[in-house]
Amino acid sequence: MNERKLRIFYEVAMKLNMTEVAESMYISQPAVSQTIHELEKELNVKLFDRIGKKLHLTYEGEVFLNYARRILNIYDEGINRIKDINSLSEGKIRIGASTTIGIYVLPNIIGKFMKEYKNIDISIAIENTKIISDMILENKIDFAFVEGPVWEDDIIVEDFCEDELVIITSKDHNWSELQGINMDKISEGRIIMREEGSGTREVFESILNAKGISYKVAFELGNTEAIKKAVEAGLGIACISKRCVINEVLDKRIVTIKLLDETIKREFSLIYHRDKFMSNLFQNFINFAKKEVNDI
Repeated sequence: MNERKLRIFYEVAMKLNMTEVAESMYISQPAVSQTIHELEKELNVKLFDRIGKKLHLTYEGEVFLNYARRILNIYDEGINRIKDINSLSEGKIRIGASTTIGIYVLPNIIGKFMKEYKNIDISIAIENTKIISDMILENKIDFAFVEGPVWEDDIIVEDFCEDELVIITSKDHNWSELQGINMDKISEGRIIMREEGSGTREVFESILNAKGISYKVAFELGNTEAIKKAVEAGLGIACISKRCVINEVLDKRIVTIKLLDETIKREFSLIYHRDKFMSNLFQNFINFAKKEVNDI
């Protein structure tokens, strides 16, 4: 039994005339008759009495009509809901984001998107890059934006936008009055780092290691806000996304230190499982985010 058979049965039950049904559905009258015969055989009952030249629903036919009507209503409702989702009239998106992007980039983008598409339900999970990539593999989120490298073979990685990392100190630090420093001077500083698995940490450490610069991690903190507070309090220096300290720099609570021999840039990435169906809704949000991110 399939939707087409149910639809033909329903129309015949309502019109009680196979010729009219055939004309309205653009199929042959024998095809209508054959479908009813197949249904009756499948159900092992008579759905119609054929008295003279007229059709009449049997008791079993009346019972089955009530169920057919409900099934077709649910089917049509499902089709219409999917059409609404594809037309962005409604839908749900589960987004993942590593810390910097989740706190300092995506909220503005999501806010603008939801003003334009009011019936889209968006949830966001913010963790470090490693945890977010694990959530992709477990299908706990639909796609994500991350700042660190992702190595899993089953995850597709695409460029999202460019980000610049800067060295920050307190306004009272002895570097704050300098025009800039060379990277090797980092070895003299007490570094405040994010936790293992952080994309920011991985990028910064890879550059230090590539240049053979020794360094000392004085504190390891689990979020960017804690790092900014620690730097502001004079507990050490940190390497952080420039996007994260705009307000603190404007308020002169934190100072960014220019690197004379290096510019630390990285790519924020869009990631999703290679087997994930990227619906029209998902693609629309991603395209919207790529357009808006450079204004943030």
